[in-house]
Amino acid sequence: MSNNSKVKIIDMQSQEVLFECAIDVVETAFEYAAQLEKMGIAVRILSPTITETLCDSLGIEHDEREEYENSVIAEIEDHDGSCCSTPAQFSDGSKNPIQ
Repeated sequence: MSNNSKVKIIDMQSQEVLFECAIDVVETAFEYAAQLEKMGIAVRILSPTITETLCDSLGIEHDEREEYENSVIAEIEDHDGSCCSTPAQFSDGSKNPIQ
């Protein structure tokens, strides 16, 4: 797999990348993010999508990648009403969904 498929921890205030690791050790990113949040630093975790990791593992370059990602979006839009037509929503137990 390419080194492009990285999980990143981003500082919400400065938008600076505070930490980066390979997707196969994503647990490390979540542990580090929890430590930062305990220190009062608001962060978000960016994880590569399935299409990004597939493109990286196949060595698909910029132009072909954009074409492939557009075809995936078109395919999802073509299946309006399916489970894939809207962003997934998760709950942390509260009434507010997490996207």
